Amino acid sequence: MASLPAKMTGAVLPGNSSVELQSYDLPVPGHGEVLIRVKSSTICGSDIRAIYREHLGKGPEGYQGVIAGHEPCGQIVREGPGCRRFKEGDRVIVYHISGCGLCNDCRRGYMISCTSVRYRRAYGWQRDGGMADYMLAEEKDLVLLPDSLSYSDGAQVACGFGTVYEGLQKIGISGDDAVLVTGLGPVGLATAMLARAMGSTLIIGTDIAPGRLSLAKKLGLCDQVFPSGPDNVEQVRALTGGDGVEKAIDCSANAQARL
Repeated sequence: MASLPAKMTGAVLPGNSSVELQSYDLPVPGHGEVLIRVKSSTICGSDIRAIYREHLGKGPEGYQGVIAGHEPCGQIVREGPGCRRFKEGDRVIVYHISGCGLCNDCRRGYMISCTSVRYRRAYGWQRDGGMADYMLAEEKDLVLLPDSLSYSDGAQVACGFGTVYEGLQKIGISGDDAVLVTGLGPVGLATAMLARAMGSTLIIGTDIAPGRLSLAKKLGLCDQVFPSGPDNVEQVRALTGGDGVEKAIDCSANAQARL
């Protein structure tokens, strides 16, 4: 077993537009848990809210003063007893919602909808997350990171890409579909990338930010992009022979984008 430090540093969010770094004892994995050396941990829009606004500690995203970060990726450095799949040295993504594993929603794969008040705890919200040198995670919450992906790739998958993928799976995307993505931030770009991988041959993007439009084109994620505005409907119709798109995904959270 590799030698590990006795202490680690973690980031907490006091809710006053600042981040505090605090010292913690290195956690010890219990039954079915692993200790992960965090290699990358990205920031979600919900984290921004908790940084700049007072948090009340209630609800699924109620921040409770724990180590922040629910988009972590890293390498297992210790295993607790009872682990059945993952082992020391494995590269893993941590799925951010840890459910009870036994309720109807968890057994169907929707841990985010876990109905257990006691056991549903999100990393970085109700239990310590990934903005630290090390973190504890339950083995059942891990996804193996392929060697072809970097740790930062994996951190992006942990929340952002996973959220998009579930949505696209529900509506179904194929080569028969022209797709419109409104809002080309990180989630919108992930939507375009996954829609392409699922077979769409025409992807159109809109955004108010020229830099995001340029990036979507540069990366080859969108076939055509337009600045958000009142002409978008006619622009989309012109590209699709007057038919419009089969699937439209709003990633802007702006009501005007859905008109």
